[in-house]
Amino acid sequence: EDIAPVIKNNVGNILLQLQARYGVYACTGNHEYIGSACKAKQYLKEHNVNVIEDTVLLIDSSFYIAGREDIAMKQFIKKQRKSLKQLLSGVDFSFPVILLDHQPFRLSEVAEAGVDLQLSGHTHHGQIWPFNYITKAIYEVSAGYLLKGNTHIYVSSGIGGWGPPIRTNSKPEIVNISLKFVNH
Repeated sequence: EDIAPVIKNNVGNILLQLQARYGVYACTGNHEYIGSACKAKQYLKEHNVNVIEDTVLLIDSSFYIAGREDIAMKQFIKKQRKSLKQLLSGVDFSFPVILLDHQPFRLSEVAEAGVDLQLSGHTHHGQIWPFNYITKAIYEVSAGYLLKGNTHIYVSSGIGGWGPPIRTNSKPEIVNISLKFVNH
């Protein structure tokens, strides 16, 4: 929510070190909207991170990456994000579809839409005991992997936090997922 520590600690230099064949992508989260989403998005873009804002990209004529604006944007800037149906209209589902959605809500809708992989965060898996029990009650998957229909879902507990800078319950993580597409 405050980009000042990110700038002070020069996190951008770490982002510039990310090497990915097809680019580095991100979507917004609720904390971008608590603070200044425009500044956060600009900072990411200046450091070679493609921020996908309620749009879908066809990558290398091989797969799609769809990025949703965070659902919290309505609360903070009074704008509505696209519905999943609107977002995915025009997608050729014969190609794999990867969805970036910060908050792992409405997973049945995602599975029914034909998304192959959803990547989320937000929960921090509770971060501080006993909040993990709350996140487990709110979210179908608070951290880790879930297969829902044919949709693979991974919710990362992330490396950051909210509130006090401590974790008593969940381990920070950076997840490296390798994908291999068949029939393409």
